[in-house]
Amino acid sequence: MLQKKIERGILPKPSISPYIPLHYQHFAVDVFFEEPAEIYPLWSGEGNLSYFILNPQSNEVVLIDPDLEILGSYLLTLDQHKLRLTAVIDTHTHAEHATAAPTLSQLLQVPYLMHQQAPSQFVTERVKDGDQRTLGGMAFQFLHTPGHTVDMTTIRLGKRLFTGDSLFNKSCGRADLPGGDAGQQFQSIHQLAQFPADFTIHPGHDYNNHLSSPLSAVSQHNHRLQISSQAEFVAFMNAHYAQEEKPDQLEYYVAFNAQ
Repeated sequence: MLQKKIERGILPKPSISPYIPLHYQHFAVDVFFEEPAEIYPLWSGEGNLSYFILNPQSNEVVLIDPDLEILGSYLLTLDQHKLRLTAVIDTHTHAEHATAAPTLSQLLQVPYLMHQQAPSQFVTERVKDGDQRTLGGMAFQFLHTPGHTVDMTTIRLGKRLFTGDSLFNKSCGRADLPGGDAGQQFQSIHQLAQFPADFTIHPGHDYNNHLSSPLSAVSQHNHRLQISSQAEFVAFMNAHYAQEEKPDQLEYYVAFNAQ
């Protein structure tokens, strides 16, 4: 396992290594082990998170929401640690960074999975709500959770939910970008909140150094889950994001990721 290699000092130190992505200390420390998977969150940009999902028995990796900004880090990490990428997944059409999924899919000849409503022509395998796939020897389930975008998908692995921009630890994704719908967002985050309290969410963004949270804590501390009326939620979202700027280069990234 990578964690054992880290503990034994086999992995190169961050000061000299080009292999481990940004924020090496979190790559090394914030490892969530659940047989047969190890979960490695990787930072890029300002709060963007992608995830290496490693099967330690076979050294196979599934990569969720890869960012083109750190494409080289993904490739070098795979090579340095003798890992084999078996699939790439985008939870949705991103609006704040360029996806590396098509590049990795074509370069390494692995499937690229997204929801069936995703516009990208590079997707090689489209999924719908409730679909299950075995990737890298690990069982994934795909849950359609629209609202942030029409193709937004949460990925379940055991008791772990990779929620993309559906549900964050203390908020949720905005619904005023292309394909967004606040009413659907309300339904989706409450759908996710129905999972058992001992489930853990792994969001697509982190701005407060909280990589993951037990669903019990999210349900208790996430203000947006406390809003019980859909009409009230929609009004809150509209008012809140009317005061916030859109992501930088929004149109470029949406067009790039949708091609």
